Amino acid sequence: MSLIDNDLLSIQEARILLERAADSAEVLEGLPGTLVDDFLQHLREGLLPKAGEYAEEAFAESDYCSPEDEAGLTKWVLTDLLGEVSAQTPVQRIVRSSNGSAEVCLPKGVVVSLLPDWLSVPTMLSQLVMAVRSKSPVVFSASARVHETCAMVMGDVLKIAEFCHYPAEALGYLSIFCPEGEEWVCSQPCVRVVIDSREDGSDPRRFDAAGKDVYFATLGNNPVFVESTADLSACADEVVLGKSYCYGMLPGAEQSVVVERAVDTRFQEELRRRGCHFLSDEEAERLVSSLFMPDGRPYRELIGKSAFDLARRADVEVLESTKVLVVERPYVSEGSLFSRAKFGPVLSYFVEDDWRHACEKCIELILGSGSGNALAIFSKDPEVIRQFILKKPVGRVLVNVSTALGCIGCHSDLPKTLTVTGWNSATTSRLGVTYEDFVRRRQVGISGGEAERALLDKAGSCDHTPVVIKVRLPDPDGPGGTRREVAAGSGKEPQDWFSGVVQAMKNDFVEE
Repeated sequence: MSLIDNDLLSIQEARILLERAADSAEVLEGLPGTLVDDFLQHLREGLLPKAGEYAEEAFAESDYCSPEDEAGLTKWVLTDLLGEVSAQTPVQRIVRSSNGSAEVCLPKGVVVSLLPDWLSVPTMLSQLVMAVRSKSPVVFSASARVHETCAMVMGDVLKIAEFCHYPAEALGYLSIFCPEGEEWVCSQPCVRVVIDSREDGSDPRRFDAAGKDVYFATLGNNPVFVESTADLSACADEVVLGKSYCYGMLPGAEQSVVVERAVDTRFQEELRRRGCHFLSDEEAERLVSSLFMPDGRPYRELIGKSAFDLARRADVEVLESTKVLVVERPYVSEGSLFSRAKFGPVLSYFVEDDWRHACEKCIELILGSGSGNALAIFSKDPEVIRQFILKKPVGRVLVNVSTALGCIGCHSDLPKTLTVTGWNSATTSRLGVTYEDFVRRRQVGISGGEAERALLDKAGSCDHTPVVIKVRLPDPDGPGGTRREVAAGSGKEPQDWFSGVVQAMKNDFVEE
């Protein structure tokens, strides 16, 4: 029997995908904005009804997270996040910057994304819409744990791309998964952006990062501080929802709660009322033994499980409706695994006498284990809020909102994203992969005369990209929706993007 070298096949496929992606950059540059917007709209209409199906497939393949929550997250990506991205300044348009000068956004180039094993579908779609809007070629790779599900989603995306005459070469997917293939594709000089969304205790990918913007997504060891003036009911709602949604696997999910002693008893009551179970010391030891290996790495099979499932595996009796397991600790210890990020609905709980000691406790948690993703403060005292905003070594401070729902821009006004980077591992000040990370800005300078300003404004209003008007006829079996494009006098679909555009323009001319 002959052996198949998957590593060589993966590298070969990666080479072909990169060649096509690099060549498609010029094609994308000439795409009219109307075609890009049309493709995004059809992505929304075509994929939104399949959100539940994708979530069920992802759960069946990976055994991570809650299918219901993941389906809701995918719908959020295809509605709220897509809407925010579509409202951003498009590439190749000369606009006035905030200081009055002119600038233009241009695509950075080829993007490579290594998808996580959990929430892979919403993560992929969030990055996909940003790449499409910025006219950037993108190549995705998913590990063996979610490979088939992501391939299915990409297949649906490519059908919609063909229907909308969007160049399929700009949307790549590594169908042969192998670490060697991923490392090779990330190291190539034509790649300008690498997004590594994997954080599971495994060895990081090794590749040549020279000349690239590299983003490492992390959950982070994110603390929440509850001050004595806080609205305890609203705080408990936010913390429990953020930590239980997708079984604690949202980017930026809270890991610890630091409570001022004056409101400790009342806040514990609020948490218990919302489905939190406080563990005894003996139960906590059994839980930590089942969650982590002796070297501190999490057991992969226990990532993204429900609180009831984790308790059952640790031989702890809890109600089936339990949402979060809470472990009280007197101090932060480097040797305590509860002082680190927990890949599930488990919270550490600390009590401090006043907000100044709580401030020190939060810094210990952030510096002891984590990359400085976020901190949440629940308070009505403006001076305490100011001190936490200024003093904490984190990339985001969320005020009266959970870190999980705040970091991704769901319950906050932060930019919407599902790829959250930390204070120590980000290459931009935004600390999360958004549309802005797919484009580079070119400054445009002119003299101060009114004639020159008018000339630049006229240049910004010029648009020489071809306008494609598509003729659509009803077809319930057409891909991507209930309508399809047909060429006048032709009974078949165009075979490639260029011929499709030319044919559509001919159709429009004939009808006129």
